[in-house]
Amino acid sequence: MAKEHGEDKKGSSILGEHLLKEESLFSPSRVKVEEMNKGSSSGRLPTTDPQSQMDRDVKGNKPISSGNDGLSLVEMSSYNPKRQEFDPEYDNDAEQLLAELEFKDTDTEEERELKLRVLRIYSKRLDERKRRKDLILERNLLYPNSFEKDLSAEERALCRRYDNFLRFHSKEEHEDLLQTVITEHRTLKRIQELREARAAGCHSSAEADRYLEHKRKREAEEASRRARENALAGPSNEGSTNPFMASESAGKDSNSGPVRQSSSSHANDLDITAFFEIQLLSESEKRLCSENRLPPPIYLKMQEVMAREIFSGNVTKKADAHPLFKIEASKVDRVYDMLVRKGIALP
Repeated sequence: MAKEHGEDKKGSSILGEHLLKEESLFSPSRVKVEEMNKGSSSGRLPTTDPQSQMDRDVKGNKPISSGNDGLSLVEMSSYNPKRQEFDPEYDNDAEQLLAELEFKDTDTEEERELKLRVLRIYSKRLDERKRRKDLILERNLLYPNSFEKDLSAEERALCRRYDNFLRFHSKEEHEDLLQTVITEHRTLKRIQELREARAAGCHSSAEADRYLEHKRKREAEEASRRARENALAGPSNEGSTNPFMASESAGKDSNSGPVRQSSSSHANDLDITAFFEIQLLSESEKRLCSENRLPPPIYLKMQEVMAREIFSGNVTKKADAHPLFKIEASKVDRVYDMLVRKGIALP
């Protein structure tokens, strides 16, 4: 009887051991241990995917705004979502106040009050740390703001100026403030562009849009051309002339001229301060009108006619503009050069 019981016990132990071996082949603990062994054989511990760590917030769910940009911001801020901590934290040295603090039975009343004051100071510093961290997490500042996604670089820089007011507003109030600021910025920029287009001779919104589009295209082409020239030029040769020395020598030559000639040239300039149209002119345009004795109304009219003919394709160089006006060709050339500087005419 005892022999049969021993055989049954032996058989059940063998069966249990067999089942345990089969189960251990697929158990998570075995897989985890094997992965650790593989990692240790390669000389390092197995690491989890950093993206899976960063894509989860405090509750383990994915954040509202996720993406590569958001992950980079989280990594740059050194925020650990699982621990809900920054590394380093704000005012990271606050704990040093308590490094040597110890309450003893032999402390006097003054010493005890002083130590309690240190604890209160430490508590306030912790409150400020928590307030800043809560503000960052509540406003979702670790991820790109969807409001600024479609803004230009200039408009985003403008929004950065108002970050100091973030703590005084709710999220909706701050977004309303930024929306108002961006709208005002775009309106003022549009007014400035329309003034420039009106000075160039445009009389309608469509003409102004064509003028501005043409100007932007010209500026882009000029920027690309300069970039290509700079790339091809490379470092300057030793035998090349020094531009600073050249400008200095030129300045000396110009200053060595007689003062009488300079004073006489200024005496012949036209006084344009009485014209109402000078508010539409830049400083360089004012000098052009004054030096060439060209009244601002006539100058603006010449610009308007030239711009219209340039857009229609009738004027492609300076000589084409000479028959349009019954004045000196040199003055027409100066006005044409100004249109070239504005990006309206071809050089």
